[in-house]
Amino acid sequence: MKYKIGIDFTYIKDNNVSGIKKYGEEIVESLLKYSNNYEIILFVYDYLKEEYKKKFPNCKIIALKAILRKIRFLRRIYIYKISRIPKLLIINRAKCDLVIHPFVDKLTPIANKNKKKIIGILDIIPLDIIENKESIKAKRIKKEYIKIMNRSKHITTLSNYSKNRLRDINPKYLGEISVIPSTIIKPKDIKKDINEIMLKSNMHYIFSINSFYKHKNQITLLKAFNKIKDEIPHNLVLVGRPELDSGMSGYPEIIEYIEKNKLQDRVKVMSFISDEDRNCLFYNTDLFVTTSTQEGFGRTPVEAAMCSVPVISSQDTSLKEATLGLVNYYKNSKDENELANKILEVLNNKPSKEQLDGIAKKLEKEYNEENIAKKYMNLIDEILKEK
Repeated sequence: MKYKIGIDFTYIKDNNVSGIKKYGEEIVESLLKYSNNYEIILFVYDYLKEEYKKKFPNCKIIALKAILRKIRFLRRIYIYKISRIPKLLIINRAKCDLVIHPFVDKLTPIANKNKKKIIGILDIIPLDIIENKESIKAKRIKKEYIKIMNRSKHITTLSNYSKNRLRDINPKYLGEISVIPSTIIKPKDIKKDINEIMLKSNMHYIFSINSFYKHKNQITLLKAFNKIKDEIPHNLVLVGRPELDSGMSGYPEIIEYIEKNKLQDRVKVMSFISDEDRNCLFYNTDLFVTTSTQEGFGRTPVEAAMCSVPVISSQDTSLKEATLGLVNYYKNSKDENELANKILEVLNNKPSKEQLDGIAKKLEKEYNEENIAKKYMNLIDEILKEK
């Protein structure tokens, strides 16, 4: 007998590549690849139905008709896509043995209280980026996290750091929090002319890719680069979504700093690139740097290290855990002087190919698709046996 496993993809609102979209798709891929015990049912919005029929032909697709609704949340108005027929009614009609919500937030309806389910709380960044934890906003967000946690006996998150933070904010939670990181597959080495991407600019470059939220802290990397630009031949390449509608974008500050310091010829900023171009940038860089101050996991430095390139990372939150303590670190994530010195140190003392390949192999083993799939399947089977 095959168990019906419903997976709620209605948190995916568009076709754009994102970390949370990729995370959900990886769960489906691993369950299909490594188990014959499940019938997978995907709940998606109607405009994504054809995409997922092609991507997952062996899954049953239940499409929900989407309508636009204005929702007020934390004093902001969001134009939000919701199901015309209540989503939970549709999920209940499907009679799944287990429902997985890979990603949830305040605006994500969760399967009814009596249904077996797993909810994914990937991080608590919306709370952690607030400096004043006693503010009304912080207390409101904390309350929402507690409410979400209390709706399921089983939560998944990406790192021990995130697990511990969830326990901190809801010490009375009696359920199970399982740490199941993302599957990370070594990026494909695309044999593409880097000139096509870089527009024939300097081929020596330092690379960073992350959404331009303020807490990703690319401004510190930019300032560090400005301090040492005359000592190195490298340019700086920054890639990420501007996130201008988020209210938390650091993109305007980045552009203003580049123009003010006349760095246009040395710094290249790109917003949307293909996976091919992204992988090409990974493999051809002399150094990858991440300066984030808040991460529930920290995927990009792991991917960069898998490409056998030197990596510098801040040590904040989960980053050292995610990279297994194997790359180069600097202590104060917002200290451009410390980062500038670390960049010079790594560029002037590049690790050997053998060292870099060794780091890559350890990370590939840790985030191997089959290992991660087994962790998820063990959790599913454990829940299905519950009465």
